[in-house]
Amino acid sequence: LMVAFYLTLWATGMSVEEATRLGWINQTVETPSWVHTWDFLQMDKVVWRVLPSQTFTIIAMISVVALSSSLDIAAIEIEMKRPLDYNHELTTVGFSNIVSGLTGGYTGSYIFSQTIFSLRMGIRSRAMGYVIAAVSLVTVVLPFNVLAFIPNFFFGSLLMMICLDLMFEWLIDVREKVTPAEYVVVIMTFCLLQVLGVEFGIVAGICLYVVIDKLGFDVGKEVTTEEEDDVMAAMNNY
Repeated sequence: LMVAFYLTLWATGMSVEEATRLGWINQTVETPSWVHTWDFLQMDKVVWRVLPSQTFTIIAMISVVALSSSLDIAAIEIEMKRPLDYNHELTTVGFSNIVSGLTGGYTGSYIFSQTIFSLRMGIRSRAMGYVIAAVSLVTVVLPFNVLAFIPNFFFGSLLMMICLDLMFEWLIDVREKVTPAEYVVVIMTFCLLQVLGVEFGIVAGICLYVVIDKLGFDVGKEVTTEEEDDVMAAMNNY
């Protein structure tokens, strides 16, 4: 897409400056050197007295990150068709977030979409992770904003592709992989998220799961002996 975009600019005689003025490319903003990043980390500017009023938001944020990390691992598990060690993976995410927080970064988890795309391309080497880390590091230390040269529609099309792929996988394709009761929880949780927002939607989805489980419906907790043997065999092979 980017090659086609710049070829179109060249063919039409439109300059990058004109494309930027028309909104095809973001305005270039002068960014400070990466070595001054921590100059903005000023703890004395924090208004601590408002922290108690944000208690629910903080708890909700922790819950969202923990839940989303679990869902990321589950998504990778489904794609790899073998079980992963949840404790090990969540511990990795936890330590990464601690390091990120102490150095002024944001919370985060696995880029499971990148992992799944790599798996579908047949990439199984850990070198992929090192390449992504190296490219990210180079992007940070470069003296100019790389994103200023990427057309806006590229971000939009990428988000739409990821959105459609996730919705198809988790709302349609997952139907054959879960019990009917589980599928009801999935659909209803999705609807609750749209109506109530992320924090309250997740809480409502968990409550719905508990209610359906207490009513005696199969929500996927029952594992047969044969399934247990398959999981143990897969773990041993791993």
